[in-house]
Amino acid sequence: MATTKRTAGRGPGCGGGGHGRGHRHRGGEGGGEGACLSTLAVRGERPLSAEARAAVLVALDDEHRAEAYYAAVLERFPGALPFARIVEAERRHAAALAAILTAHGVPVPANAHLGSEGMRAMVPASISCAAEVAVGAEIENVALYEDELLPKVADHPEIAAVFTVLMEASRDRHLPAFRRWGTRRDEPRASA
Repeated sequence: MATTKRTAGRGPGCGGGGHGRGHRHRGGEGGGEGACLSTLAVRGERPLSAEARAAVLVALDDEHRAEAYYAAVLERFPGALPFARIVEAERRHAAALAAILTAHGVPVPANAHLGSEGMRAMVPASISCAAEVAVGAEIENVALYEDELLPKVADHPEIAAVFTVLMEASRDRHLPAFRRWGTRRDEPRASA
């Protein structure tokens, strides 16, 4: 996670940052994507503008950061909800963005954040605090898509449709799930 984005000034304490600048599940807590990502066809029929290419890469990096943070939470708290479900959604989101890049002949970067010490260091001492971090991250993710990324792909409706599904998943599924868990203060804290 870039310190200029969701993680600035946030460490392992409660109320800290998230997994990137923006950031999103099948059933249960945080589940379901609304419009299914697999039904949104991105064929690469039209050349990808430099601005749209950059927007997809920013979105992918944000989804990678989300996946990496949620995976780090699960390393510390195995099976923790809603992280266990939402991490899978983040993987699907990244795959949808990777499909856009592949359709346009753009190399897909690997998730450089996954398993990093930086991500592990961001995980707070409790699941509720980790959920609070995720709340902030999901709010920033919605703003990232609305304010920065969607305007850059206005000439690419098929990409805008994917971005909209990802944004709605953050706003309508992930954020409510993390808000519910962020209010719980009675679970055990991890050993430091």
